[in-house]
Amino acid sequence: MNNKSKILFQSVLILLLWSLSYSQTENVPANHPVYSFLKRMELKNIISNYHDAVLPLSREEVAHFIVQVQENKTQLTNTENNFLNDYLIEFEFDIRKLLNNSFSLFGGRNDLVSGMVRGTFHDQEKHIYAYSDSILALFVDGLMNIDFRRSTGDGLHANASFVEVGPRLRGTIYDKLGYYFQLTNAQFWGSRAVLQRDKRISQSFALTTPEAKNFDFVEGYLRYDAGIISAQVGRERVLWGNSYGDKLFISDYHRVFDAVRMDVDYKNFKYIFLHGWLLGKPGNSLPLNNGASEPVVADKYIAAHRFEFIINNYLDLGIQELSIYSNRSVDLGYLNPLTFFESVQRSRQERDNGFLAFDVQVRPFKGYEIQSTLFFDDIEIPKLGKDRWENKYALQFGLMAVDPLNIPNTNLMFEYTRVDPYMFSHNRSRENEYSSNNVLLGTQIGPNAESWFFRLDHLITNRLTLTTQFEIQRSGENSYDSSGILIKNVGGDFLQPLREGLDIPPTKFLDGIPHKKYVGQFNLSYQIINEVWFDLRYEWNLTKNENLISDIEHHNFGGTIRVDF
Repeated sequence: MNNKSKILFQSVLILLLWSLSYSQTENVPANHPVYSFLKRMELKNIISNYHDAVLPLSREEVAHFIVQVQENKTQLTNTENNFLNDYLIEFEFDIRKLLNNSFSLFGGRNDLVSGMVRGTFHDQEKHIYAYSDSILALFVDGLMNIDFRRSTGDGLHANASFVEVGPRLRGTIYDKLGYYFQLTNAQFWGSRAVLQRDKRISQSFALTTPEAKNFDFVEGYLRYDAGIISAQVGRERVLWGNSYGDKLFISDYHRVFDAVRMDVDYKNFKYIFLHGWLLGKPGNSLPLNNGASEPVVADKYIAAHRFEFIINNYLDLGIQELSIYSNRSVDLGYLNPLTFFESVQRSRQERDNGFLAFDVQVRPFKGYEIQSTLFFDDIEIPKLGKDRWENKYALQFGLMAVDPLNIPNTNLMFEYTRVDPYMFSHNRSRENEYSSNNVLLGTQIGPNAESWFFRLDHLITNRLTLTTQFEIQRSGENSYDSSGILIKNVGGDFLQPLREGLDIPPTKFLDGIPHKKYVGQFNLSYQIINEVWFDLRYEWNLTKNENLISDIEHHNFGGTIRVDF
């Protein structure tokens, strides 16, 4: 081999080893819009082996799928190609370990003033500080939300506004250990009740303190990636379920919880294990000797694991087991990733609340997907098929179409959800409802209820997107007297289990006081310049108590400027 051939061979080998060895192991947040883009690509048969039943995924995984899309870019519309170019810039470092399309406010090639002008108005990935070498990658970003909102309707006519700021630090050490930290704090003005209507803001403990005029959120974790197996400890938002609307298993309505997690990902197979620290029901405070009081909240935990198989990129099969336990320290039986939770809880005196679920995703034609999930809360085999309350389940069925009727850059989704009476409650423990801090972990329609959900996304351009949603909910509610005493329990409240000897289980679905709820949402998002967005939103709520022939109606308006620098 001559010298030129040797040099060429060595250069190619070094480049190949470098590209294979480097990876960013921290996660892409579960609410990032790249997941919606990748879902479109999966339905268009442009990417394969895309496991998205549990989010988030690592930056390495997301970058892998973006490369797959780039290899098939001739199949994309102009708008999709523009989205792809945006993501190639955002994930450039994860794909090629380059920062050619990134701007760093400090430590960059330009002076601070001219650099800020160029970096702000160019289509670059913006950072306050970015650094990388053979050992460490570090990215420091600044976050800011400026928000104004107004609510009108029965009993509420008020405004609220806030400014939320904070830092985000992320990166990887030795290509294996990913780290992430994000802290935001908001100062608000106006009505606290208006802010409490927001599902994210209402999760803040500070908002419940009467004298406080701020709220805050924090996430942080360490994640070690050993290739096929990865392990993580810390706090971040997790979404679990194939749902197109509210996730059936773990949604984003409750507070972010701390957890340990392990993933095994090999070709068409994926296994996920999660153990999380939840909050029990808020109790009465205990008086202290100094005149203050200490809040009483029970220790509560969730354990979950999932097996998933992808068959020929047209069929996904998943099975998962979940368990809620409380009123004791962490149980090693549920920290074991290789066990069967139902057997564990029986060996622990059957105090815990166990669930078993099966789901399937089918893509029979290009551009279409059908998903269905069966979520069981207790299964008594001899009573299956009989009209018995013990075999409770939630059913979800959905359809997603990409570019239906040849309308380009459009997503259409429909989903039906049904939840049996007494689902998510538990009558052998004080705290084992399927909730955290009195908020359901999954779908928010609650037990003895059903929902029809419709969603339409239109990607007008890569900078301007429109989302509209409409949902119809029906539920059967428990009956109470004027003093709040329970008269008839039909399983309409997950905090109220069946009372043995007192309650007669209902013989039909939606028994009780009939309620009907309509929810319409409109969201318009415009990216003014790279990483600066302006959002407009409107939500309409109408609840009908059909026994009282009474309506409760609300209108929520809002606008937000979001900056991720």
